[in-house]
Amino acid sequence: MFKPVRRITTLSIIGTSLMLPMGIANAQATPADIEALQAQMHALQAQIDELKSQQRTTQEEVTTVSDNVVTRTPKGDLKIGKTTLSIGGYVKAQATMANNGYGDGKANEIVTPSSLRSIDEGLGNRSSFSARQSRLHVGTARPLAGDTLKTFIEMDFYGADDEANEFVSNSYAPRLRHAYGSWGNWLAGQTWSTFMDLNGLGEVDAFGQQASVIFERQAQLRYTQPFEGGNLQFALENPEDGGDDQSVPDIVGRVNFDGNWGHASVAALARRLTVDNGVDDDSEWADAYSVTARFPTIGQDDLRLQANYGNLGRYMGLRPYPDAQTEEGEIEGVDAWGASAIYRHYWTDKWRSTLAYSRTGLDEAGAGNMTNRYDTTFVNLMWSPMANTTYGIEYQRFDLEEVDGDSFKLDRLHFSAQYKF
Repeated sequence: MFKPVRRITTLSIIGTSLMLPMGIANAQATPADIEALQAQMHALQAQIDELKSQQRTTQEEVTTVSDNVVTRTPKGDLKIGKTTLSIGGYVKAQATMANNGYGDGKANEIVTPSSLRSIDEGLGNRSSFSARQSRLHVGTARPLAGDTLKTFIEMDFYGADDEANEFVSNSYAPRLRHAYGSWGNWLAGQTWSTFMDLNGLGEVDAFGQQASVIFERQAQLRYTQPFEGGNLQFALENPEDGGDDQSVPDIVGRVNFDGNWGHASVAALARRLTVDNGVDDDSEWADAYSVTARFPTIGQDDLRLQANYGNLGRYMGLRPYPDAQTEEGEIEGVDAWGASAIYRHYWTDKWRSTLAYSRTGLDEAGAGNMTNRYDTTFVNLMWSPMANTTYGIEYQRFDLEEVDGDSFKLDRLHFSAQYKF
């Protein structure tokens, strides 16, 4: 803090310093006068330097205190100094009734094309309860070098369940969903693939289980360039075609358009499929494409459409089709197509329903137990009586047919209660 006495002294010195030249101008200056003036000027400079030093110290103390002050943002996040910390997620309880013996602890789990092949029409219904979809995430944001550094980590409980059982504790392991950081136009870490558009999911309890949905999370390096009405994205992502022999990242490009009219997006994927197992050594470039759109209709309703084609493999529908097949030492990508239509209707502000139909097909000759066709249908009723709370009931239909003619059908009734925090 500045001392009043010191201020008065400083002003006195300044005043004296200003008056002395006037006096000298009217009289002949002696060496003693000049020496006295120089001494006063040196003293004045010392006073100024001390005041500047005290001001810097005071500013540093204010900065130190502000970096440790905890406040709350208008959105309810915590702000610690310059860093905004957000903690969120939800608890979700689910109950499922499934036919054809779809059980063994999986009646409430994620339905995949491979798990469908385990059903038996000779068996009866199964029921199951679970809270494994519950999620927890932590995010940060902090100004850095003229932009904002963001981080995000999220997990659920669909991890390995070798040690879990339903006799005592239902002890399911946490699983990493997202872990990434972004600064400016760049993003690095694990999150949704750039080839995936979240607008293609819709509000269904069978999250990501539509036959034709593009659904993938993986590590990547992404660059996003905004433009008026949308953005352009380019990414290098983790490669995988079932053999883990890849030497070239998956290459993805996407362009998004947004406006009052809705949303549209086009994505392209290039992959280097490789077999290198000590016996066979071959590789081939493959490609795939996806188009997604979301349009508002009447009131709060919306329509979502998606069409996919090419070497989709693990990217589509939880892998109903293989990425590639090897014959006589040569690898060849498997091409397929998929399409979906999702309509959400609001009965009131608190009640709404979604009808989602999805269908895929093999686009080339297949053999044996390779998937030839895969269909899913979902219809639900969602109720949100208060903020952050949603209850739902959903009918789910899965229908898979293999090239050899075998088919697998599953009907489920799904109940859910979700509480966000």
